[in-house]
Amino acid sequence: QFVSFCGMGGIGKTTLARQVFNHEMVKNHFDGVVWVCVSQQFTRKYVWETIFQRLSSKHEGHGESNMTEDELQEKLFQLLETSKSLIILDDMWKEEDWDIIKHVFPPKKGWKILITSRNEGVALRADPRCIIFKPECLNPEESWTLFQRIAFPMKDTADSEMEEMGKKMIKHCGGLP
Repeated sequence: QFVSFCGMGGIGKTTLARQVFNHEMVKNHFDGVVWVCVSQQFTRKYVWETIFQRLSSKHEGHGESNMTEDELQEKLFQLLETSKSLIILDDMWKEEDWDIIKHVFPPKKGWKILITSRNEGVALRADPRCIIFKPECLNPEESWTLFQRIAFPMKDTADSEMEEMGKKMIKHCGGLP
């Protein structure tokens, strides 16, 4: 039901989640895939409206706006009961954030959630059986390979001055991609 990418800022949680979000097999497997940036300051209504608008546009042609939170909760609950959806909740900060938004998710299991967070407790609050992936920092060789691929896409190798500067930069990054 729940999967989470947890770890320090900059480790690549959102990048991994974007790969899932954009993957053709994922898009073909679900009726709808929704991305919601939760972040530190969010409102329940914003999260619910975002999910509802993206999913209802797939089913009904368009999402209604200007609903009360109660109406929105009811309609979203019904929509999630009848559709096979993946909801990506990016950048959830606090365990209590799940408690604020959870009421729209029916016990029927047609939906799945992927959470990205620095706090592993957020995912465990949503579901104690949550599958948690913890990306790790890159070692110096992996960092250099990634750096070269991005910084020098047309060249096979950097000259010695660029290599020295690049290796200083990746050392400064401390293994973060």
